[in-house]
Amino acid sequence: MDRAGTEGAWLLPADPDASARALRDALITFSGTEVAVVITDSDGRADRRGATCISLGAAGLAPLRVTEYAEQGGKAKRQEESFTDMVAAAAGIVLGRRGRGVPVAVLRGINFTPSDEEVASTIHRER
Repeated sequence: MDRAGTEGAWLLPADPDASARALRDALITFSGTEVAVVITDSDGRADRRGATCISLGAAGLAPLRVTEYAEQGGKAKRQEESFTDMVAAAAGIVLGRRGRGVPVAVLRGINFTPSDEEVASTIHRER
């Protein structure tokens, strides 16, 4: 659930990845252009003031980006980055937060790996 002060509250999508797929498919059908979609929301951290944008769901791009490089001395370093969260944060600069009324940001020139993997696949789950 997402609340907006005294204005009410909205339920977030039950399956944000499925919502992103449906929106992406409709945009491709309408425009004839391949696009990727990231559904975002604001989120805060317990150890920090302020909020940022995170991805709730995505379609058409891999949610994780893996970077690999060699440190001095030749030791290999591998890191997973939450790529869809970085895209969400970049869009958040344009979208702003509450009250702006801007529902969509178009980001161009982002190098990404096309994928149907879901953001949900990156969530830690108890075993």
